[in-house]
Amino acid sequence: FRHVVVSGGPIVWITRPQPGAARTAEALSEAGYDPVLLPLTEIRACDPGLSPQDAARFDAVAVTSANALRHAPAALLDALSGKPVYAVGDATAAEARSRGLAAVASAEGAVDDLVSLIATRESPGASILYLCGRTRTGDLDLKLAEKGFRCRSAELYGAEIVSYPTEYFRDALNRHAPDAVLFHSALSASAFTENVLPEISQALDKTIFIALSARIAACLPDFLKPRIVVSLEPNEAALLATLLMALPAGRN
Repeated sequence: FRHVVVSGGPIVWITRPQPGAARTAEALSEAGYDPVLLPLTEIRACDPGLSPQDAARFDAVAVTSANALRHAPAALLDALSGKPVYAVGDATAAEARSRGLAAVASAEGAVDDLVSLIATRESPGASILYLCGRTRTGDLDLKLAEKGFRCRSAELYGAEIVSYPTEYFRDALNRHAPDAVLFHSALSASAFTENVLPEISQALDKTIFIALSARIAACLPDFLKPRIVVSLEPNEAALLATLLMALPAGRN
């Protein structure tokens, strides 16, 4: 555990991996919460099986996760620097620009919005390189194929579950049980359900659980349902807004 700031506000456990966990913690601190970093997953780079020369042959790039950009080899990104890049949202678009990709457009939404954006900008038959992780949702490649595009997935990272000794959680609970727990992914919610909850469930009887999507919420056990709240939209800003409504920062 890393207790970021002691503000006297509600204590919120953050289960997402770094570097996103630190950004969420900063936003929570500014909003008056007391964030605790508890990454239940870890992001690791993997070999996409694609050379820079092969990548350069694609007409355009699609990306649904900033992690794909963070873990892409520099040579691969250099090969794509002049390509049109279509990002699912503004945060991913910003990450693409920071990695030297200049012609970046944001769909400002979900996968279906990204498909629509690509369909309006690219001609049918164009080849799209999809930068992604090993685990993904939304079926972007299939939806692009339905629109007549040729799509190739390049898996650049994978998420692995982080293990903690039982004493780790009990020590944290001796200080203060969380008022809320945030879940940004199905894997972190599953890891919490399988590895954390059996050890400390009795200490969380007043905790609320905020999930980024209904799919993520479904990975939590049924007995928590009365205290599970799903984000209004599947993005970080909406997740924090949902937390603010469910657990105002003025509560102690």
